[in-house]
Amino acid sequence: MTSTAYADVDYGFIGLGNMGFHMAANMRKKMDKSATLHVFDVNEDICKKFQDKFSSRGPIRIATSSKDVAQHSVTLIAMVPMDEHARAVCLHPETGVVAAGLSKDRLILDSSTLSVSTAKYVGQQLMDAGAGTYIDTPVSGGVAGAEAGTLSFFCGSPSSPQSGLIVRRLMVTLSWMGDSEHITLCGRLGAGLTTKLVNNYIALGNLAVAAQGVAFGIRQGLDPKTLYKCVKGSTGDSLVWNAMHPVPGVNPKSASSNSFKAGFSSRLGLKDLSLAIKAGEDAGIDVSMGRIASELYRQADQDPRTTVSLPP
Repeated sequence: MTSTAYADVDYGFIGLGNMGFHMAANMRKKMDKSATLHVFDVNEDICKKFQDKFSSRGPIRIATSSKDVAQHSVTLIAMVPMDEHARAVCLHPETGVVAAGLSKDRLILDSSTLSVSTAKYVGQQLMDAGAGTYIDTPVSGGVAGAEAGTLSFFCGSPSSPQSGLIVRRLMVTLSWMGDSEHITLCGRLGAGLTTKLVNNYIALGNLAVAAQGVAFGIRQGLDPKTLYKCVKGSTGDSLVWNAMHPVPGVNPKSASSNSFKAGFSSRLGLKDLSLAIKAGEDAGIDVSMGRIASELYRQADQDPRTTVSLPP
């Protein structure tokens, strides 16, 4: 998709962390060169670094607050770590998006991994205040996908039907940061986050089981490469078994074969599992498997070897 129909329209990005830095970079590279990208992060140094690195691609303005971003952008993306940050970004009465004033055209895309209840609350508060249309757009693909521009997006929307224009704007904007074939409209407000949490609940549980399974095999004298080949051709195969194999040297692309260089920390895994467990409990679902996996990630997070830094 091209940005031709949206020339001279400015965009905003809030949160230039490990994921957001690369997502915003791909936006700046692919959006119309005449349009300005307004960026904000509580770390002013990272904003300056972003501006210095990518201003050759088009104008970049460092905003003073989320409100400032929203006042200058018809479409803005937020990518922040926790629920409390999302509430502050969107709902702070003085510096949040809600303080930017009324706008029927403003599109607010929140790619943060939040609790479903927070996304629903924040989105409804913004829309009730007339601040724009809020859509939860969490991602899958990690730092590598953010850098490559190949992220998958799961999108929830308000319960009222969306106009074709909103959907087109959504698709164009997200395609700058992800694979257009993997931008999915999942349902009503909060459905994108629910989908993301279900995915991570399955993937993180799968990883824990794979790690214990391969340890069991090795302890019984199996060669890890032979075991990998056998499982890969059998019912135990999965994306996790291939891309996240826990034994160094078995899959050259896995973290274990690259000095455990992290793209997703055990702490983030624990966070996502906790959010998924809470959402499952709220829905009355048995999440006992998730609780077991969560305890394993909790133990891993307490190991100093899992303390990582992920510079953009």
